[in-house]
Amino acid sequence: MIKRNFMLLAFSLVVGLLSAQTLKSPNGQLEAFFSLDAAGAPVYELHYKGSPVIKPSKMGFELMGNAQEEFNSEIKKENNHETSLYDGFHVVDIKRSVFDETWQPVWGETASIRNHYNEMAVALNQKDTERNMVIRFRLFDDGLGFRYEFPVENSLVYFIVKEELTQFAMTGDHIAWWISGDYDTQEYDYTTSRLSEIRGVNEAGRQGNLSQTGFSNTGVQ
Repeated sequence: MIKRNFMLLAFSLVVGLLSAQTLKSPNGQLEAFFSLDAAGAPVYELHYKGSPVIKPSKMGFELMGNAQEEFNSEIKKENNHETSLYDGFHVVDIKRSVFDETWQPVWGETASIRNHYNEMAVALNQKDTERNMVIRFRLFDDGLGFRYEFPVENSLVYFIVKEELTQFAMTGDHIAWWISGDYDTQEYDYTTSRLSEIRGVNEAGRQGNLSQTGFSNTGVQ
């Protein structure tokens, strides 16, 4: 009976890692979901007050050639999985934490700023390449942030990102607060518009000078 209970517990833990993991904002109004699809690709989505704001969206990168090929011409290993950092993953660990601090800026519009969020760090392993990646989510009362982290390891020493595949599958023509996506500068006035209006407003807002190098009419930050 004890052995059977232990096996059931182990099975439950595995199923829990494969199923969607949830993270709520401190006030409970925002809820983020993370899961892996059938191909082992990371997927996230975001709900506000129970309604979807970002539909299931994939995450990851496509790399340029072999992980070390650009730095060592003697490495000629061919592997279909070498360029993929977007599928073939399984979850190896999930860590959760809460952060809450108030700090005073030296200069700005407010005397104090509260930095309060709930965090979920999902550790992933790509079995075919033995590469590891951590996706760290931070959910605030007013928005979601996430970043990719690459642990120090021999399986991924040097690499060049060919394409970032992070998706933002919005559920509608939402209102956004944005500046133009630019390789060289962030010196733009912020614009408030609907997503469908970004292309026209973005092009009209650029000024022809050498300090501005926009990469797309729909590229914003």
